[in-house]
Amino acid sequence: MLSGCTMIGLQDMKAVGERDFGPEERFCICMYKDDAVSDKRAEEIISAIKEEFEPFGIHVDVPWVRPWQRAGFTSREILEDIAYRPIEPPCDRLFVLVGRDFKDFLWGVLLPEMNGGVETHTMTKGFAVAEMGSINQILTLKNPKAIATHEIYHFLGCGHGLFADTCYDQILRIKVAARQNREAGRDFFPSINFDGRIFWTRSDVNRRFDRRQAKKAFPAMGGKQTYEDAS
Repeated sequence: MLSGCTMIGLQDMKAVGERDFGPEERFCICMYKDDAVSDKRAEEIISAIKEEFEPFGIHVDVPWVRPWQRAGFTSREILEDIAYRPIEPPCDRLFVLVGRDFKDFLWGVLLPEMNGGVETHTMTKGFAVAEMGSINQILTLKNPKAIATHEIYHFLGCGHGLFADTCYDQILRIKVAARQNREAGRDFFPSINFDGRIFWTRSDVNRRFDRRQAKKAFPAMGGKQTYEDAS
């Protein structure tokens, strides 16, 4: 559970409280909800996300939660479905709360499963499994709220690692970029991918996922282009 490929880092909330993350910035995450996910569970996850990022001076707003039908069985199919959906105002990120069915349970009995993922082209689209329902998930203590908040750290440009200091530095950098964007009159919380590229507008993100351009650049999303979290 403490390997570098499964967690953001060991949180040090005392260090967070002692650090100046600057003025509060609004961060809009628009969500799609699988029919298999209850309204109560969605509300619990949203509340946990808001609480998690409040100490960083990030006000998480969820402008809407819309119904979503599962596009496929695999995490790759799920991620591709959300990745190619355009970001429209007032959304800064798109996030899917994925439910479970009997096939998921059977898969989780025998094989590792992906509990969440974020595309790494722009770090703006992702998903998390929002319901408990596999042996792997129970054994690794990955409850839906923890999985979802983990993926939101990726939305802020944080990678995986044992300690969280690097992630806190990244949150500060992206908040500075968000303030610059706001002061320039752009109502978009920018994203930073692992290559250090900053996406300042929704148009920048949407152009990256133009289907005709994207198919030429990366015929199938995978490997470096996706950032998945396994149990």
